Amino acid sequence: MSRIQTVVSDLRNGLGAVKLRPDVKKVTLMFSRKSDNAGARYFLRENMPRIQYNNPAIEFEVKKVKEPGVSPELTVEFANNDIKKIPCSRIQSSDICKQFLSATTEGSA
Repeated sequence: MSRIQTVVSDLRNGLGAVKLRPDVKKVTLMFSRKSDNAGARYFLRENMPRIQYNNPAIEFEVKKVKEPGVSPELTVEFANNDIKKIPCSRIQSSDICKQFLSATTEGSA
């Protein structure tokens, strides 16, 4: 398998490789490079590419804050202007992804 085939296969499979609800409008990940933000950084590197690949119509934004002490947070905006905030402080990336998918896939409303 070539390197490109491996990358595409990884994007299509694994945690986060799902279609989100059609009313998800925007996803914002905010974190600092310091303190307890490792889960958010790993989520950005491991899970967010899969989510973006499988949901090209949704806007994704990443805010890396330089000041320490900022609590990492994943914010989901829906078409009806509802906002769901998922705190990411001291949580592993897989748990962040599971909480995100619970709030944004068809089974939830």
